[in-house]
Amino acid sequence: MIVGNGLLANAFRPQFGDEPSVLIYAAGVSDSTCRDASSFDRERALLETTIANSDAQRHVYFSSCALSDPHSQMTPYLLHKQRMEMLVVAAGGLVLRLPQVVGRTGNPKTLTNFLYDSIVNRRQFTVWKHAQRNLIDIDDVAAIGTRIIASPPAAQSAISIAAPHSTPMLQIVEAFERVLGIKANYQLDHRGDPLELDTAMAQEVADRLEIDMGPGYLERVIRKYYGPE
Repeated sequence: MIVGNGLLANAFRPQFGDEPSVLIYAAGVSDSTCRDASSFDRERALLETTIANSDAQRHVYFSSCALSDPHSQMTPYLLHKQRMEMLVVAAGGLVLRLPQVVGRTGNPKTLTNFLYDSIVNRRQFTVWKHAQRNLIDIDDVAAIGTRIIASPPAAQSAISIAAPHSTPMLQIVEAFERVLGIKANYQLDHRGDPLELDTAMAQEVADRLEIDMGPGYLERVIRKYYGPE
């Protein structure tokens, strides 16, 4: 069973849409800049109701890799995600933490949609020079996540599914420039922190599935979704 209709829900629907033993919660607040307490309360209420009324043997919730990063500041969004994780884990569920997921979505607030739109429309934006982000293909999230859901580790309730290496924001912008053939109009701000994630389990599963997330992965993902057709 899938709860939700967005990018993640649709990616996991072929595997679990008609599977009664697994409930995948892929709804609720997705905007990391959100500070609206009522939106957080609505998600909590829906999640609690969904779990209480579910007969599934396994509950899966998507959270943020930022909760694993020691440099992250605990924003209202991350505090909310942390509370949702605790609720799911208390019910014996599995939490899959995700970084910046790249796929075909009309959501203008995703990092890659923002960069694409800004660059093709020649709008100026600010790049934090020392900030890093981790980008992963939605198809790879679905493949790795499906394998983990099918055989979850007994000792872990929260697992990060991410690329093995995070990338400086400036390099992400430069990859977009190469893919689009357009020079971005940005100004540098000397702020930001590295993004440190434990992706050992995701990498182990990716290796078994023969998913190549080595050198060139970032640009291949950007080209797949934003390059010329």
